Amino acid sequence: MTVSALSLAHLEEPAGPTGAPRPTRPAPATPIDRVAGAQEGVSSSAAKTLGLLTAMLKAGTPTVGVTEVAQELGMPKSTTHRLLKVLEDHGFVSRAGVRYRVGGRFFELSEVAGWSEHGELRDAAYRPLARLFERTDPIAVHLGVLRGRSVFYVDKVMGPQGTRLPTRVGGRFPATCTGLGKAMLAHSDAAVVDAVLAQPLARPTPYSVAARRRFVDQLEQTRATGYAVEREEACQGTVCVAAPILLEGRAVAALSVCVSSAVLARGRERRLAVLGQLAVETAAIVTGLLPSDEGSPRVPGAGTTPFSRSAARA
Repeated sequence: MTVSALSLAHLEEPAGPTGAPRPTRPAPATPIDRVAGAQEGVSSSAAKTLGLLTAMLKAGTPTVGVTEVAQELGMPKSTTHRLLKVLEDHGFVSRAGVRYRVGGRFFELSEVAGWSEHGELRDAAYRPLARLFERTDPIAVHLGVLRGRSVFYVDKVMGPQGTRLPTRVGGRFPATCTGLGKAMLAHSDAAVVDAVLAQPLARPTPYSVAARRRFVDQLEQTRATGYAVEREEACQGTVCVAAPILLEGRAVAALSVCVSSAVLARGRERRLAVLGQLAVETAAIVTGLLPSDEGSPRVPGAGTTPFSRSAARA
């Protein structure tokens, strides 16, 4: 018998009375194992809870039912109901009959949004955005940052028609069919653009650009003019003009002006050029207001005062 065979034979369990190998007893759990198991359980519960809140925020309806959330997350209804009860006890959700909606605790969280990673950007941009709204009389003006292949909306100032746009603060939209996304991608690293183009381009409307070559041409045009133009690619009946907010030549955010396509029926290109120039000027103002260090003065907190024409002139 070879040495290898001897070694293997030595490691085998002795046979039981029937000739079958004796069952191996699991080793007793060590304190480290128990701690690791508890941490894994906490992590799993936290992930499920955050997933539930995310599903509620993405539902697109004021209320959600236990069954639909459970199906969305692939969780048992009993687990979903238990997590909703925990969130209800802490004010993050509230009941609406037999359904659930976002709770009042989110209003409290919104008051400290200025402390978030985008707080300084939102604070710096608020008055320039309000002034841009005043000067252009649009459907809405937006402020956004790039997150992966999507635009994340940091702020929005809108008129009565702005509610019909598929945008909201805290929401996302495919970057390739928005003015904000084009403006930022035009001033992003090649690796960022390549990652976005690695998947098929989203087409929320028949006017959304689907050909990669055409999209790259749009980015080149954006770099040449300083602003991006999106024609009914995100929402039919609207046109957006966007400019990047640049730091050291790279886009850290972008802002956009959204107008009705009917407004541009006459003198379209001239009007777009005027909006583009105003967007570029406003973006430069925001860049100048971004604090360079901890000691920099802060502008008033954004979102704490509703838009008014007098505030825009301040």
